[in-house]
Order: sequence, then structure tokens, then C-alpha cells
Amino acid sequence: MLSLDDSGNDSPRWTLPPRKKISPDNLHISSFVIVRKETRAEEELSILLLRSGEKHPLSFRRGKLLLPATILRYGENPREGARRALSEQLGDLKRLKDPEFFGMQSYLGTHWDLVFLFNTRLEDGGMFVQPREPFVEAAFHDVKKLMRNEIAEDHLEVIDEMLNLRDAV
Repeated sequence: MLSLDDSGNDSPRWTLPPRKKISPDNLHISSFVIVRKETRAEEELSILLLRSGEKHPLSFRRGKLLLPATILRYGENPREGARRALSEQLGDLKRLKDPEFFGMQSYLGTHWDLVFLFNTRLEDGGMFVQPREPFVEAAFHDVKKLMRNEIAEDHLEVIDEMLNLRDAV
């Protein structure tokens, strides 16, 4: 928020918005998993996105592409949450490596999101992953050719920030 102080100084200064009480309704702590497809070229990066179906509990996400993700249960370890997201949203997990912590992200909007970000890969370089309901499709997408309008907005934020973290390393 931009404001002017009462001193007559017309130089703007940044002020923080009033503090809000944090509750389960406005604080989301979640684990997101970036499932990567092994490629020969290091500059290529394909990530797994799931298409939500008509049975998805959040109507605004139906038909959208999402990363495997979950809101953490009270006291749940973020890595356990990442493993749970994979087991609840994908079929066969035998070919996936155990998720490794990659970074954290934080977003403040209508609520506060704290995101634990994890990486995993298919061990044998396979390309097929089976989704579980309420997801109807699981496919790898080249990050340079993402159909941004088909990705849920909050998941797109995570992907964009993940790419910034990756480029910084």
C-alpha cells in the first residue's frame, strides 16, 4: 500500500497492510511436487501436470491442469505430504524416486500460501503415469511450451517461481 505521511512531505513511503489474524481459513500450508521426465538434453525440462475432471471438489479447478499437490494436515511433515499427494493423485508410484526438498515459496493474497516444493523423477525414464480420480489425464509438458491458460492460476505461480529458482541455481 502506498501512502503519504502527514508531515507535508509529498514523497510516498511504503506501509504494510494491517495485520490479520491467521486461521485455518486464510493460511494454506502445502506440498507441491514437480515430477520431471528424464531427458538427454539438460536444457530441456518436462514436468507432469494432471488434468482435473468433473469430480474435482473445487469447481473452479475442473478441467484445469495442476501439479501434484496437497494442503498439509496439522502436524504433517512436508515430505510426507508430498508422498501423500503422489499416492492419492497418481496410480503406480514404483518408478518414482522419493521426493526431495527443492525450496519454499510464499504468496499473500486473499489468503496466505506457504508452499514446500519437492522434486522427483521417473526412475526408468518412462513417459506414462496414470492419474487417479478426480484427475482424468496425466501428461508431461515442456516448460517452454506450457499452455498457461489451461493451468490453474495458483499452480502457474508455483511453476513460474520454480523456474526462477532453477535458473538461479
